[in-house]
Amino acid sequence: MTPQKSIWEKLQEIDRRILYLILAIAVTVPLWIPAKLPVIPDSTSMDLYGQLMSVPEDKTVFVQSDWTVSTRGESQGHLEALLRILMARRIKFVIYAAADPQAPQVFRNVILGLNQEREARGLPPYRQWEDYIDLGAFLNAEGTLNSIGQDVRKLFGPRRSADTEGRERPVLESPVLSRVQKIGDAGLYVVVTASATIDVAVQRISGKTKLAAMTTGVVFPSVLPFYQSGQVVGAAGGLKGVYDMEFLMANGVNVVSPTGKVEAQFPAKAELTAPPLTEIEPKTVTFARGQRYFLSFHAAIVLLIIAVVVGNIGMYKMRKNRRGA
Repeated sequence: MTPQKSIWEKLQEIDRRILYLILAIAVTVPLWIPAKLPVIPDSTSMDLYGQLMSVPEDKTVFVQSDWTVSTRGESQGHLEALLRILMARRIKFVIYAAADPQAPQVFRNVILGLNQEREARGLPPYRQWEDYIDLGAFLNAEGTLNSIGQDVRKLFGPRRSADTEGRERPVLESPVLSRVQKIGDAGLYVVVTASATIDVAVQRISGKTKLAAMTTGVVFPSVLPFYQSGQVVGAAGGLKGVYDMEFLMANGVNVVSPTGKVEAQFPAKAELTAPPLTEIEPKTVTFARGQRYFLSFHAAIVLLIIAVVVGNIGMYKMRKNRRGA
């Protein structure tokens, strides 16, 4: 007579397709649940938000966007949050890729989507030439960043763009870049990346301008030493960084009350004060991508932990039964 299998043995033999189905359900269902998880933003994220909210209105922000569709789960949320803040504050920006020829089409799609969102809410779209300049791709990160650090006008000089009347003109004549003589004139330099181009940026332009980073979770640990040394003034890492930035847009940092009292929401950053964007960007808009993905991420992690625990207990029980047989 064949001995009856224990529950642990049965669990070890579950068809992997069933596990994939459970995983698909676990990460899909939370996408449709509008739940906000409690969060304390990282100090790096709070500093990045504070820097973005303190950029002078007459300064241009440099955005180096080096990611492609393979990391859009993290990087697209980073870029959307960054550009929403700049657009809400009417800060001009120049955007380009320093490493990948596919990256420009990705960030152009993001800008297009944000402009459609703004128009749907009755806000003016961001216009090429007047409000931002798209420089496309530079294919060598080290050479590009070295040139930016030495003579940004020489590097950007050959690039042209259509002005508001459709005429092709040098980008240096645009309102976005006309007052930029050197990289130090930038209000902030932000690298949105899934690779080591942030390391190259630190090597080539750190100390010449304020440098910030928005990276995937895999890259983020390499950014922390730069943040701790002051070479990077703020950083958002991984999906947590997306959630942090959306939370800060909706809630601010240590907001000053109408009576003038600073309500220290985050004592670890008590010296930092930055208002929310709620009057310009409703929470239903800003608190979106990170909120949806963050719950799915936690569901996947919980499922992974359960699978590992059950699998190890099952193996232990089976070995114990074999020894006792």
